[in-house]
Parts: sequence; C-alpha cells; structure tokens
Amino acid sequence: CSTERNWCRPTEEFSQVRYGGVEGKNNMDKGEFRFAYFSSKYEETIDFYKNILEFNLKFSWDRGPNDKGSVFGHGLGLIEILKQPDNEQEFNLGLDHRSPKGSFMVIEISNIETIFSKYKKKDINFNQDLTIQDWGHKSFSLNDPNGVVLFFFENVE
Repeated sequence: CSTERNWCRPTEEFSQVRYGGVEGKNNMDKGEFRFAYFSSKYEETIDFYKNILEFNLKFSWDRGPNDKGSVFGHGLGLIEILKQPDNEQEFNLGLDHRSPKGSFMVIEISNIETIFSKYKKKDINFNQDLTIQDWGHKSFSLNDPNGVVLFFFENVE
C-alpha cells in the first residue's frame, strides 16, 4: 500500500476474482459481463464506438426497424447497444428502455498517453483531460452520444 497516495495494489485473491474467479468457487465465473443499454441515437452511437473509439465490433443484428443491436468488445468486457424501439408496443416488458443516467463505464487500458493523443485528434468531447489521480491511476473521461461517461484509466507504477 502507498500511504502517500492512500491506495493499495490489488491482492492476489482480488486478481483471481477479477480475472475469472477461482475455479469451481461459483457458477458465474464462466460468463461474460455486458453493459447494455437502449439508444435513441443508435446509428450515431454505433459509428462512435466503431469508427471514433475504434472498439472491436464483435457482432450485430438487424431483424427489423425495432430489433437492432451491436456488441462491442474491449478488454474483458462487452458493450451491447440496442436500438430503442420506435413505439412502446415494441418494448420488452422486462427491460428499462430509457437512456442510462448516472451510470458510467470504467475501462482499463495500457498505453493511455497514446490512446488519449489519438482521441484528442478526433471530434470527441472530453469531460476530463489526461490526469494523474490521487489513488494512482492515470485517466481521462469522455461522453458517448447518449451521455454515457467512459472513464479510461491505467495504473501508475
């Protein structure tokens, strides 16, 4: 632990849980984690993740005007963006179709200076420029077209 910065490195136990869990400890350590949300700006959002941020498009589907979606992979997580249906009759009753508010994505990356410089050359609205946080992260944040905050960070040695 660093008393100067008031933060600690992850323990081995934390790392095992973080990177897939201890084998056999629970039934959820084999699945994927997805952050999913509906977007009324579907095409703009897909373009943003694919062409501006250059995230990896894993797959997408288009089964009609009210059934479109795309899944992007980044690191160990997935981001699923669904086209918000045009009318309430098309809504899935078990889901909240509002754009997310108050939630944000935290994305760990390496070579943060390179990524930040590349993004600075594009038409991106940053919430926070590259900075070193007191807790030992170098980070920056930005908004996607729906207002979802993406917080990129790298651990500082």
